[in-house]
Amino acid sequence: AAAKQYDTIKAIYNMSMSSQNNTLAAGSSGAIQTNNLQEERTTNGDISANNNEIPIIDLANPNSSLLVEQLYQACSTWGFFQLINHGISAHLLSSFQNAMGNFFALPYDTKVKLKRNAKNARGYFDDELTKRKRDWKEALDVGVPGSRDWSQSDFDDDNACLDGYNQFPSADECPDFRDVVIEYFDECSRLSNRLASLMTVALSGRRNEEELFLERMKEEHTSYLRMNYYPPSDLNKSSDDAENLHNNSFSNKNADTGTLGVSPHRDAGFLTILLQDDDCHSLQVARFEDEDHIGDDDRWVTVHPVPGSLTINTGDMAMICSNGRFRAPLHRVLTDPAKKRYSAPFFYNPGYRELISPLVCCCRQENENNSNKKDNVHESSSKKNMNHDLQPLTFHPCLWGYFRALRFAGDLTDLGVEIQTSHFKVGSESSHIEKQRRFMEVVDFEEPFNVEKYRHILESQD
Repeated sequence: AAAKQYDTIKAIYNMSMSSQNNTLAAGSSGAIQTNNLQEERTTNGDISANNNEIPIIDLANPNSSLLVEQLYQACSTWGFFQLINHGISAHLLSSFQNAMGNFFALPYDTKVKLKRNAKNARGYFDDELTKRKRDWKEALDVGVPGSRDWSQSDFDDDNACLDGYNQFPSADECPDFRDVVIEYFDECSRLSNRLASLMTVALSGRRNEEELFLERMKEEHTSYLRMNYYPPSDLNKSSDDAENLHNNSFSNKNADTGTLGVSPHRDAGFLTILLQDDDCHSLQVARFEDEDHIGDDDRWVTVHPVPGSLTINTGDMAMICSNGRFRAPLHRVLTDPAKKRYSAPFFYNPGYRELISPLVCCCRQENENNSNKKDNVHESSSKKNMNHDLQPLTFHPCLWGYFRALRFAGDLTDLGVEIQTSHFKVGSESSHIEKQRRFMEVVDFEEPFNVEKYRHILESQD
């Protein structure tokens, strides 16, 4: 039975990989555009019968060259893929999902005691804004402690950092919750380290240039785990037991027409590892790339999780590191009138002090030209594919701590605009380059971020 299931997964994978033959090209303005992204072709040139499934990648593939090439193709076209044989045990996944359900079933008064605020980015919330619109969800954010030591008390002074302090329910309120969440968090950290290494190899064909960056990511990452609960959006159609479905401040009435679980957005960090329900398919990825235009509904593709898999997507910082070769895709979450949904994205983020810039291997130097092509005739097809069409430097350096602070501030309050990688493009007239410089002069990354303290710098003047 297991062999048959694996053959089925491979068949789905082969169909989905046929969509990865399109390349990225840069327009004269430096904006990354997609060429014929919606046109799917199989290896024999025929149009694929199934062009609406994201790739499936087997992390246990013994052919490391093929694995790296598959990662490159997935990150540079869809920006999404499903990962199988990822190394996180089914037992832990199940335990974590149960713990997540137990937390959201707690009384609202218990959860709201853990509510995040303008001085602490971590904790419970049910009022987040995405693209300046309120999400139809409640959530709990937990991040790596400032001390990087989970054994210390959550509110120990050593655990202070830009994102604040973790807030967990007590062991009496939610038994074993903290231990299970920490175990899952650490497994996601290890998996992210491996994926980040493979992704940089996919860009350069080697590791030596990026080893210092990867080591800093491993030792200083400021990742956080978000546990989401999306209640049914129509009280009259819910097929679930009504008890504990609506222990929040918003879902005791039907959602307005057009309400989304999460509005279209890109993830800010380097990569995201998503665990989601197998039976409620609400996550959608955009098959277009035109800045932040939402587009037509038929250009959105629903992600159908393979049981036991994890869904991976590339983020804004990976897009900058790759000089635009990797895609940070727009995605959104729909509401479901009858079903509840749980999900848990793990956001793998750089250190707060990390200035994210395009890797040298991803940029065409000014003195490069297309001569000496004959020197490359013996390169593998994989190497040629990964190193083709290098563009000049596309992005200014982006301080992760600044980018993260702006995103969090925008989650809480309307600053006028949500920060995007486009604000750091070479040739952009955005004020964020100057505001980032001013922020760097005054910020203390070892104290929790305070929206009001930095509002005079952060509010939009674009």
